Amino acid sequence: MASKPLITYGAVFAAVLGLFALSAFAQPSVRKPVAEAERMNGYALNDYAGFWKNPDWHFVTVRYRRDSSEMRLTYANDIAWKALLAGGTDYPEGAVFGKVGLLTQDDPSFTSSAVPAGARRYQLMIRDKVKGKDTNGWAYALFDGRGKAVAEDQDIASQACWACHALVPERGEVFSQPISMDISDTLPDPGAVPFAQAISRVEFDTVQVSTLPEKIRARLPKETETIRLVQGKLALNLFRGTIDEIRPTLAKESMRAKMPAVLMSKDGTLFSVVHAVAGVKSCALSGGGQGVTVNAFYTTGIVPGRESLIAEHQYCDKQ
Repeated sequence: MASKPLITYGAVFAAVLGLFALSAFAQPSVRKPVAEAERMNGYALNDYAGFWKNPDWHFVTVRYRRDSSEMRLTYANDIAWKALLAGGTDYPEGAVFGKVGLLTQDDPSFTSSAVPAGARRYQLMIRDKVKGKDTNGWAYALFDGRGKAVAEDQDIASQACWACHALVPERGEVFSQPISMDISDTLPDPGAVPFAQAISRVEFDTVQVSTLPEKIRARLPKETETIRLVQGKLALNLFRGTIDEIRPTLAKESMRAKMPAVLMSKDGTLFSVVHAVAGVKSCALSGGGQGVTVNAFYTTGIVPGRESLIAEHQYCDKQ
């Protein structure tokens, strides 16, 4: 793995997603007292303050989410970095990955490019076999742009993170791989789709529209008779991050199967619906070329069990 580094593919998820993180610095900075409400799994963002500019940490990779216009930068502390380069799958205690999610906006001086417009979220993934005893030895900590931890049902959030990362057991449940910027005689294939194996592990089943809740049926094209519905661990462990992270994967499945794709909680209070049928409505990709128009509908609630607002988003995705 270390000899042929790959750029992470969003699609999946990260989903979680989303979702990467970190353990302590070799020489941690002075920590300020942090209220328990600002912690997740006992960790506060302040414990790793400024990890993205700490000289003892390493930049791993970057990915861009077309559906949310979000740029995500992933970093690793020295323990995680050494294990990553060695191609390890059993990361040692204290290994940490951290991710910064940046909103982007068009550059008014160079309109064909998008530039960072401020941090939206921070995510930590810490090798801690005590705090992560129920999530295969990884503890997850998620924070908003103000550094506040996920407030509602952190156990559900942790299980949802793990359900996504468990898609890549051959990588020690770590999606990110070092980005390759070395000079090479072989140019990368722009049509290649990394993480195809991970995407294929997301379980889907074809179900009748009549079995779905009315609020989901109302957001499907009228002629729809069947949809592709996510099954398995991902469907059983949902929170807001999963709903956001799953959209690229739902779009790919929708294009492949030529029918809408859906992820929903068992009680139907959280869901993500994507219509992306290849050839129906083409659009221009920001980087050039033709793509497929994706219509996405998704709930804004944090955890299942409560009704929430339903958001709608349309964007152009790569076929």
